[in-house]
Amino acid sequence: MKINRQVIYVVLFIALTLPFIIKGLPFTLPEASPEVKQAYEYVENLPKGCRVLFSIDYGPSSMPETHPMVIAMAKQLFKKDCKIAVMTLWSFQGILMGNDALNTASRQVGKEYGKDWVMLGFRPGIAAVLTNIGVDFKSVYNTDVKGTPLEKIDFLKDIKTVKDFDLVVDFAAGATGDSWVQITGARFGIPIIIGSTAVIAPSFYVYWQSGQIKGLIGGLRGAADYENLVRMKGLATIGMLSQTFGHWVILAFILIGNLIYFFGRGGRK
Repeated sequence: MKINRQVIYVVLFIALTLPFIIKGLPFTLPEASPEVKQAYEYVENLPKGCRVLFSIDYGPSSMPETHPMVIAMAKQLFKKDCKIAVMTLWSFQGILMGNDALNTASRQVGKEYGKDWVMLGFRPGIAAVLTNIGVDFKSVYNTDVKGTPLEKIDFLKDIKTVKDFDLVVDFAAGATGDSWVQITGARFGIPIIIGSTAVIAPSFYVYWQSGQIKGLIGGLRGAADYENLVRMKGLATIGMLSQTFGHWVILAFILIGNLIYFFGRGGRK
């Protein structure tokens, strides 16, 4: 009844940080959800050497949930010798996030910028960008962020429209996923997968259930499921373990508090 609240904070802090310090802790996720599994299987069944367009539409505040998705899927694609072009509808934040995630994934599997992936950068006007890349891709993106013309990038030199990509994946923290489905998917028929933060994932389920997208990766749990499917233990898996430990601690303190109340002074009449 007299326990100092700082003790609770310290115990909770230790529980949350322990998985990040001791990364070998045993932790097994349940079977991946159907929408995440479908996304994984669609990517896995792409032909070797395929070309995929990533749209990185989130900033640092959404990084814990969405960054692991990008890294896991990029590594899966790189292992199939697929090529990735990265763009963003999210201003400079998307460029920073995309560069960080793809640099991380490419280093881990020995891939190179310019040969296996490129950053195309940001163009303003979501509807205009998505409409125009469906008609003439190079009217919107004719160079990468380093100024290299697409004609000098082997896997992009023959790109005419977005339909020349085998798949588009939007990693979103906002409503860009709606635009990709409603403009690019509906008008040009390009297959789309969405990876999003947990708070907006429910709004995309209608697209998955109707078959308008090929899969949905929602929030930290979705990212952890995807890491598990590609057989890597990344930050999403560790984050889920941290979250689980935190919930256990909170439940334990609730139980202890109730026991003290009913069997201690608080339970006496």
